[in-house]
Amino acid sequence: MRSRYQFPRELETYINGAIFSRYDVYISLFSKSLPFRRYAIQICGKYSNIQNNTTRIYCSNIKFSLQPYEGNNRHVILMRVFLEQHLKENLFGAYVLGSLGTYEENSYSDFDALVIIKDEVFKSPSRLARVAQKLNSARSIMYDFDPLQHHGWFVLAEAQLAAYPQWYFPTVLFEHAKSLFKDKGLELTIRCTFEERTAREIFFSFCENLLNKLQNHNNPKNLYELKVLLSSFMLLPALFIQARDGHGIFKKFSFEAAKSDFSKNEWSIMDDVCLIRANWSYRISPFKRWLFARPYLLSRYFVKMYSLKIPDEMKKFLGERFYQRMQRLITAMKSKISLQSS
Repeated sequence: MRSRYQFPRELETYINGAIFSRYDVYISLFSKSLPFRRYAIQICGKYSNIQNNTTRIYCSNIKFSLQPYEGNNRHVILMRVFLEQHLKENLFGAYVLGSLGTYEENSYSDFDALVIIKDEVFKSPSRLARVAQKLNSARSIMYDFDPLQHHGWFVLAEAQLAAYPQWYFPTVLFEHAKSLFKDKGLELTIRCTFEERTAREIFFSFCENLLNKLQNHNNPKNLYELKVLLSSFMLLPALFIQARDGHGIFKKFSFEAAKSDFSKNEWSIMDDVCLIRANWSYRISPFKRWLFARPYLLSRYFVKMYSLKIPDEMKKFLGERFYQRMQRLITAMKSKISLQSS
């Protein structure tokens, strides 16, 4: 049972670099392909367990009809061309999400994207390793779009559509997604599971991680760390609604949906964080953009450790009181869900 919960995260880690241990860090410096080949058999074996268990789960069906991406974002178009040329026969579908999916991207936007890998890929460890390495290299397009992006692909296996992990990727996100392919993956039938991996468990874990960081005074030292913290904080309303109501909500609508549960004073920090997001801007040299866009471990290390300085106009919003107010809202959110659970 627990392996079904672990598999989506493990598959995501595998596709986005296959770094599971300190040893993987070392070997990735000498071989781009070895980390993927090293874990391919293990991932294929865990996929088989997922596939064999899908018929035992009580489910309800949800159908989606998605539209192809028709915007003019250069990076989305580059990604579509890359997937068409190198990976189309291996993917059930590929989608852009969030602000890219609604054509509302701005200077703060991430390149949010999901791939669904065909079942047949998992029958051959060598094929899976090749697909993973190609998808990993495509992250350079994401990081060129946003050099400060802290995540890569969201990943599902085709078999998971029949035993869908709502906790990993809520189906509501498909309502605002666009397909990167014009002729495949446009029709989705998803069977949602009703197993005990509760939204509340995920919410509390997420809150604890954020609180630990803030309480230990691990405040952002550069722009990358600031964006990681602010992005995590702005995900809280969606996770709160999911824990409160038992179903997902598109992030854009989660702020208004959650706001009424809190006092004006408690919620004011969320408004301030959203204001920073709305006015987000920075300058980056061509060399740093090139370096930060590499999808390899050493480049990502440089992004984290030697990122851009926080601009002075942003610093004026930050300070110990700013982070204390973040803690207060997180604690208030936890209390609301705890009271509801009791």
